[in-house]
Amino acid sequence: MDRRLIQTAVFGNPDSDEPALCPETPEELEAFRREHAGVTIWCGTQFEGGCGRQLTTRLCTDKICHFAHYGSGGTGGPCGRKDRGKDDANHLFAKAHVKSWLRTQGIEAEFTFPEPLGSAVMVHLPDGRTILVHLDRNQPVTWDPATWETILGPGVRDTHALIQRGYLHRVRFVDRPGGGRVMQFGTELHGRGTEHWDALDDIVLTPASLVSRTRPAPVRAPAPAPRPADAPTDREIVTITRGTSRDPRRTDPAHELLRHLDIDHDSPRKIKDAIEAIPRLLETDLHPDDANRLRVALPKCLRRLEANAQRRQKAVQQLRENPTEALYYEAVRLLEDDPEAPQEEKDVVAAHTARIEQARAVKEAARRAAQERAREEKRRAEQERRDAWLQEMIDRQEAWERQLAARKALVAQRVAQAAEQRHQQDRQAHAGKVAPLAPAVRGALKKAAREHRVTTWPELRDKTGIRQLGQLNHGDKVELLALVEADTTPETPLLSTLLVTDDDSASINLHRDISRLLGRPLPSSDTDLLEQLAHDRTQLHNQR
Repeated sequence: MDRRLIQTAVFGNPDSDEPALCPETPEELEAFRREHAGVTIWCGTQFEGGCGRQLTTRLCTDKICHFAHYGSGGTGGPCGRKDRGKDDANHLFAKAHVKSWLRTQGIEAEFTFPEPLGSAVMVHLPDGRTILVHLDRNQPVTWDPATWETILGPGVRDTHALIQRGYLHRVRFVDRPGGGRVMQFGTELHGRGTEHWDALDDIVLTPASLVSRTRPAPVRAPAPAPRPADAPTDREIVTITRGTSRDPRRTDPAHELLRHLDIDHDSPRKIKDAIEAIPRLLETDLHPDDANRLRVALPKCLRRLEANAQRRQKAVQQLRENPTEALYYEAVRLLEDDPEAPQEEKDVVAAHTARIEQARAVKEAARRAAQERAREEKRRAEQERRDAWLQEMIDRQEAWERQLAARKALVAQRVAQAAEQRHQQDRQAHAGKVAPLAPAVRGALKKAAREHRVTTWPELRDKTGIRQLGQLNHGDKVELLALVEADTTPETPLLSTLLVTDDDSASINLHRDISRLLGRPLPSSDTDLLEQLAHDRTQLHNQR
């Protein structure tokens, strides 16, 4: 069982480069499962140490939700992935986003992943240019002259390059609700940091650079002094002689100029400054190697300046003939970077400014509207999820209450059945006790009816000579009278009426119980009951 939390994977198969990011909350994971139902998830081979085994999602409430390997039943080797956090798939997200971004501009590029796997993405454009997206903050940035542009990922630092260039292009990744990451593009300026981040849709790939539609192109910083050399740690005695060797502790203008020419190869302003500075430097006391390099660099600078002028003229001409937003921003950048650009070319660009600004405003409004719709859709979906959850809780509560009521009803039924069973057992016990007494009591009551009188239980005991009649409780008397009245027809008054006296509540209650047991209706008030008893006694006296 894998106990380390895996947050990244790939969709489809082990060799896929389509990245998957596991949402961290249970609600987002449920939405992720619905969105990707039927799609398999793998510990891909495009991760360093990826084992290629299938993964599943694991919903947790005590920690973040994550991916986990399926149980292998003791087969298969252990997974060799060391980095399993959300940044582990940045190279796959970078490839996916850059590939989609280039396709919107009609460009199909090839991608490779340099070693170590996951540290960078190399983009090979159809025109031969290459773009390096460096992502590993633990690996030094390689500023290869053959690489057209280098973009740094989150946390990657190169202070020396930032000072030399004045800016560095950067990307960052923002988690998307429900899984996935969005890549944003920014430019870090020396001394200011990265103040703005753009969506990739706002970045245009031009023949000369990467241009933002929302902000001006970065300006390269002036050449700074070189970094101070490290101080020696050990003392030693040296012989000092005058010679042509350079002092490393002094700023070398020629060396700095040449280094800036290597880095600032696209800036006409910098190239013009270098052309003006080279003759002055050649008049100073230079090291012979530096002087030779400056003499070689001068015609190169002139050719480079001419090439930039031709590129600027071509961009302006293309803008005049077939204006597009990408050409507009390219022309703006080239004009801003060239102080000697003719006014005619500036007028061509100015003529398109209002239209481009309007188009950009429309696009920005559409983008904001889309964002608002997305936010509203997200709010609506969250509300629906909350409503569904609340309804589910209500349904569960109602089902539980129904089950509880059913259990209570079942218990009450069983209690009632048990009580009835005990009551029947008690009646049977009473009946067995008083059954032999019934004939004598029935005869005594009939005799009292014939003699037009009433009687009492003590009198019955004395008349019949049955001493047990004086030992009966209320229940025994009810059962005994029920046996006595067994042959009494429904239309005939009960013989037990002769045992009721108007001033004896016990005899009245006994009459009510025997009447209820035999199903005889009785008045609810005692006054009406006494009237009915008088009527029944008269009827018994007249009949018997």
